[in-house]
Amino acid sequence: MKILMILENNFPPDVRVEKEIKSLITAGHEITLACSSPRSENGVMNWHNAKIIKKKMPDFIYKSSVICLRFPFYFNYWRKFLETILNKYEFNAIHLHDLPLAKVAKELSIKHNIPFILDLHENRPEIMKLYKHVLTFPGKILISLKHWFEYQKKFTKLADKIILITNEAKIDYISKYEVEPHKIIVIPNYVDINNIKTISINTDIQNKYNKVFTIVYFGDTGLRRGTATLIEAANQLKGYSDIHFLIIGKSREDESLRKMIGKLNLSNIELLGWIPIDKAVSYIKASKIGVCPFLRNRHHDTTYANKMFQYMAFGKPVIVSDCTSQKNLIEKEKCGLVFEAENAKDLAKKILTIHQNSNYDELSANSYNAVINKYNWKNSSEQLITLYKEL
Repeated sequence: MKILMILENNFPPDVRVEKEIKSLITAGHEITLACSSPRSENGVMNWHNAKIIKKKMPDFIYKSSVICLRFPFYFNYWRKFLETILNKYEFNAIHLHDLPLAKVAKELSIKHNIPFILDLHENRPEIMKLYKHVLTFPGKILISLKHWFEYQKKFTKLADKIILITNEAKIDYISKYEVEPHKIIVIPNYVDINNIKTISINTDIQNKYNKVFTIVYFGDTGLRRGTATLIEAANQLKGYSDIHFLIIGKSREDESLRKMIGKLNLSNIELLGWIPIDKAVSYIKASKIGVCPFLRNRHHDTTYANKMFQYMAFGKPVIVSDCTSQKNLIEKEKCGLVFEAENAKDLAKKILTIHQNSNYDELSANSYNAVINKYNWKNSSEQLITLYKEL
């Protein structure tokens, strides 16, 4: 099939989109990805035999995306961009990554008489409840969470197929959004074992952090991800000279994290900023524990973070907050521990349990074997291939 993918961002990088493109091309499909953002440069490029069509987005249009349900500038921009592509090339399906452009994608799928696949990486209305710009003026006036919920409910019903991350999300969409079960395909965000094994390890990093019991967090550093809880846990454990914390990633709230570390006068934790995955794996491999300390909400309860499987691929025991999906997996595979979300004392206690326990090697082996045998992209991508076979 000839598939038009749509991504509201620059590309690359995007780990999930990259994995999907490679799997579909290997299965014999032709992929064209349309992407646009202020960071994009106009032009067409070849990426692993996929055609990537990029367009630089004006800042005004980009900023208007959050109010697109009220003012259609963003929709109009994308409609024009995508129509140009659809009129130039022939496609058999539209595959949209994430919710906002669902209205435009559905319109175009009807006009060109091709199926519309809605690939939801996250539950947008739920996660918007935590965005600062949604909760403060003028966003609080201009952005209606109720309208976003109604929008998601409408277009999950109108999509021909919906891709979700977890079985917990599937249950949620069936009950809350009244989506027909047969339309939903669960494609978890598992790690690509073959890709991660080819990444070379920096021995200097390995040697530096191997000397201490290092706890690593990798990804978005926003407060909703539990990064403040992790800093508080570091404060609880600052009396242990051999325990060290690494936070790798960035967000708009990094300054708050830096101030918090300074106020607590902590020397056992580092904010390393954003590091690409091909470099970050050296820190993961050198660490003893990987953490996913997310705050509880409907989105976090029904999703997996890719980082969890990256930790596991290197045999790291994982400590997770009690968000439903990740809690269920860690307890099922016996490859780590679960703490109460936002409870820094409980997180510190769980870190010490692994630090002082003799069953570290067992947890490590369980973690690695779970990814090798079950939670890997090779297994996950089979559902994606089946979806397009059925289309």
